[in-house]
Amino acid sequence: MKTGIGPDKAGTVTRQILESEAWDVVISTGFAGALNSSPIGSLVIGQEVLSGKSTEMLSVSALQRIVCHPEWVKAALSVSLGDSCLLQGGRFVTTDRVLTLASQKRMLGEQTGAMAVDMESGAIGEVAKQYGFPFLIVRAISDGINDDLPVDFNKFLKPFGWAGGVGQVLSSPRVWKGFFRLYRNSRQAGIQLSIFFEKFFPIVSAHTLSMATHKPGVEIP
Repeated sequence: MKTGIGPDKAGTVTRQILESEAWDVVISTGFAGALNSSPIGSLVIGQEVLSGKSTEMLSVSALQRIVCHPEWVKAALSVSLGDSCLLQGGRFVTTDRVLTLASQKRMLGEQTGAMAVDMESGAIGEVAKQYGFPFLIVRAISDGINDDLPVDFNKFLKPFGWAGGVGQVLSSPRVWKGFFRLYRNSRQAGIQLSIFFEKFFPIVSAHTLSMATHKPGVEIP
């Protein structure tokens, strides 16, 4: 199920879904930005996620912390992807803005000790916790810690920001080159996610996790 971009949309859609049905696990999946040297296309299994409202001068102690279900984390990390993809576990941090600059990602990584950043996992995890469902994060790195994004995507999140965003996209060949790189990276990340879930779902069951069987809930921004 797609939640849309950002914590507000993610939280709203997740709540609507969890109010109507029972699930084995709620999974936040999709793309993430690297806060360390993780390569493009590598997979990060969230062990916990910190949620913040700002990307500047974050204090870890002041952030909300959601812990992912340890049995589901263990199962996810047991998936064998061979040498084609790096699979690792660690901390996520969720922000309410797109980190456009490499310098922002480096700062956030230093402040929080997180491996990856996204805009939805914290909100999805918070709702899953409220409804008592196990929570897991499985995301693929689509932009590296040293990569600047081609445009400020925050403009597109504003009601009237599209005109300025489109103008920025059309203004420079360098921007187009950046978009092509991001498309290529996202395609690679998407392929690795597909491979992971093709192997993950067959190995998880009520027998391996000692849970009641309902449905795996997958939340995609």
